[in-house]
Amino acid sequence: MNRERYGLLRRFLQSPFAHLMPYTAANRQEEMQAQAFLRHLLKEARREEAWDAPLAETRFVVIDTETTGFQPKTDAIISVGAVEMSGDRVNLEQIFHSYVHPDPFQTVPKVIMELTGIRDEDLASAPRLEEVLQDLLHFLKDSVLIMHHADHDVQFMNAGLQRTSGLQLTHRVLDTCDVANWLYACPASVSLDDLLHQHGIPVEGRHTALGDAKMTASLWQKMLQEVQQRDIFTVGELFESVVLAKRLSKR
Repeated sequence: MNRERYGLLRRFLQSPFAHLMPYTAANRQEEMQAQAFLRHLLKEARREEAWDAPLAETRFVVIDTETTGFQPKTDAIISVGAVEMSGDRVNLEQIFHSYVHPDPFQTVPKVIMELTGIRDEDLASAPRLEEVLQDLLHFLKDSVLIMHHADHDVQFMNAGLQRTSGLQLTHRVLDTCDVANWLYACPASVSLDDLLHQHGIPVEGRHTALGDAKMTASLWQKMLQEVQQRDIFTVGELFESVVLAKRLSKR
């Protein structure tokens, strides 16, 4: 039996496929290193000391995704856009944007193509979800995440992370809908368009991931200034105020 085993090994090593063995091992090592680094990034994202950080000095990242539908288990992320902010300053030199190649590939529904302008051709040569999410986490670092109707984006990103790496987002997330509910007593269903109009922010690139992220960043800039006018100056104070307002609105 041992001689047969060694004979098979020898024949494999002499075959044209022998180069696959070290290649696979190297790939596996790279994957393990990447996974370890992602876990480190996600751990850093929840640092306790960030709770007491001044809002004026906090790094925010505003995120938006475009998807093929509303079901994270069956639909796919097809575009991700993100914009960095330092306090209430929008840094348009630090942006993230990528189309996403669905895996397995699925065509863009006509209604989504008409809404977003994203075509199958845009996705065919795009990086796959695992690569995009890894690059996104590198961009996010330990920032506080800002989204409009955050549940949709978070559910899709968590589904993608779980499927590709067995991980979940650990970042603190602020939903502009919840902050608007606290600041203006807006309903939970308030649209991004309504808030943009309320604050006189021009609508440009609507229903594109990067366009919506940029407009939401402009919105967050104005909202954050109003937050501080209410004598809320730290990340923790803001979260506590928003969560309390959300609970009271459900009574």
